Amino acid sequence: MLSSHRFVAPSMLILLTAALMSCGGQVLPVQGSASAPAAGGQTAGTPVGDPQIVTLSIRPGTTEADVKSRYPGATLLVLNPDEGYAQVLVPSAAQSASQGVTSAATLNTLSLNAQAVMVTASEPNVILSASTNSTSATDNTNNTDAQGTSAWAGGTSAWAGGYSSGSAPMTSANTFTENLPAWNLLDVSGGQRLASALGRGVRVAIIDTGVDISHPGLAGHLDVASGWDYVGADAVPQEENSATTGYSSAYGHGTAVAGVILQIAPNVTVVPYRVLNPSGKGKLSDVIMAINAAVKSGAKVINMSLGTTTASAALSAAVSSAIRSGAMVVASSGNSGDNKVTYPARSSGEMQASLGGGLISVGSENLAQQKSSFSTYGSLDLLAPAEAVKTTFPGNKFTRATGTSFAAPMVSGEVALAMSNGRTDPIALYRAIKLNALLPLDLLYLGQLGNGTPNFYKLMVNR
Repeated sequence: MLSSHRFVAPSMLILLTAALMSCGGQVLPVQGSASAPAAGGQTAGTPVGDPQIVTLSIRPGTTEADVKSRYPGATLLVLNPDEGYAQVLVPSAAQSASQGVTSAATLNTLSLNAQAVMVTASEPNVILSASTNSTSATDNTNNTDAQGTSAWAGGTSAWAGGYSSGSAPMTSANTFTENLPAWNLLDVSGGQRLASALGRGVRVAIIDTGVDISHPGLAGHLDVASGWDYVGADAVPQEENSATTGYSSAYGHGTAVAGVILQIAPNVTVVPYRVLNPSGKGKLSDVIMAINAAVKSGAKVINMSLGTTTASAALSAAVSSAIRSGAMVVASSGNSGDNKVTYPARSSGEMQASLGGGLISVGSENLAQQKSSFSTYGSLDLLAPAEAVKTTFPGNKFTRATGTSFAAPMVSGEVALAMSNGRTDPIALYRAIKLNALLPLDLLYLGQLGNGTPNFYKLMVNR
C-alpha cells in the first residue's frame, strides 16, 4: 500500500494466481511487449519465461531513464515519483532478482536517482483467465475460478432472452422499461432529478474487454482516443470476437458494462481500456497500466468488473494511487457464491484503513434484497440488483446481463451522478454512499453484505 508520500514495502513477496473478469480458467502463454501511450502495452506472443512485476522505491525526480539504466531491458509499467514508487516488468524471476544489483564501480556511473532505485516487492505477471462454460466452476486444474461462471450466468445461453436488435440511446434510467424494478429499488429516478447534470463532465474508465465503439446506444458518450487496447497493442479498444460461429465466452462484457453505466448517468464520458481478450483472458500488468492511464486521462470513476483470488501488492498500489489522484474505484466482488471476495474488491477494507475509503466492493442481490445465489459475500460495501439487466451488446444489439460484473457499474453510475452534482471528494463520497444505503434484508448473511443497497435519492438529498 502507499503512504502519503512513499511506497511501503511488503514484508514478503506476494505470489498471484488469479482469474480476471467474470470467471477463472487456464493460464495463457506469456505475451511480449509493444509500444503504447505513456504506460506501454503488450501484444500476444510465445512464452518467454516467468515475467515478474517488480515494485520499486524511488526518490522524487526519478525519470524513466533512471529506472531503465538500473533495470535494462525492463518494461516500465508505472512511474510515480511524487508517491515514491515505480513498477517494471522484467522477463523472468531470475532477472528480477539480479537486475538492479550492480557492482560498486558500475553503480557509481549511474545517476543518484538510479542508484536509489530499490526493490520493495516482486510478483509473477500472471496471465489471467475468464471462462463462462458450464464446467469451469469446478475445473480448477490450472487456476482458481475467481469470479465464477455466473458472471454471464453460465455463458451466452443465460443472457435471459438472448440478443435483440435495437438502437435506443442511453437517455435515462427509463431507457429499458424491463429494468425499472431494479432502478426503482435503487431510486435512480429520484437521484437523477436531483443530479440534473446526469454525469456531465465526469469521465468514467471501463477496464474490461473493450466496447463496441460503433454501437448506437453508446454514440456520443465514448472517448476512444483516450483509451487503449492493451491486448492488441493499438489505439482502438474495440470489443472483438474470436469465435468463427456464435460468440466468444466474454465477448460483449465491456459493452454491457458501459450500457448499464449510461442508463444511470447518461451524460458521462466513457473511456474504454481493453485488457481482456474475447475469452476474458488478460494480464495483471495490462490492468495496472490501464489504471495508471485512466488516471492520466482524467477519469474520476474507474469501473473494474474483474477480479483475482490472491492479493497483489502491485494492483493494490495502482488502486491506492488512483484514489489519491481523486478517482473512485468500483469493483465487482465475484460470482463464486462463497465468501471469497476477489481483489481488488476485497481490498476495500485495506483502503479504508490507509486512505479512509475510495474503493467500493459491490456484490449482487435480487429485487427482494436477498443475496444473489452466485454473489460472493463477506468483504462487501454494497449490493445492487444485477440479475437479468437489459443492456447494450455489440452489433447494435441488446441483451440481459447477470452477475456482480453488472452490479459494479450501477454503483459507478451513482458515483458519476454525485460527482456531476459537486461531490468530487472520493473519500467523502465513499462514506456518504455507504451511510445512505438501505440496510441488507438477507438474514442468512447478516453482517456479511456490507451496508446493503445504495439509495440514489438519499445520497443526493443528504449532502
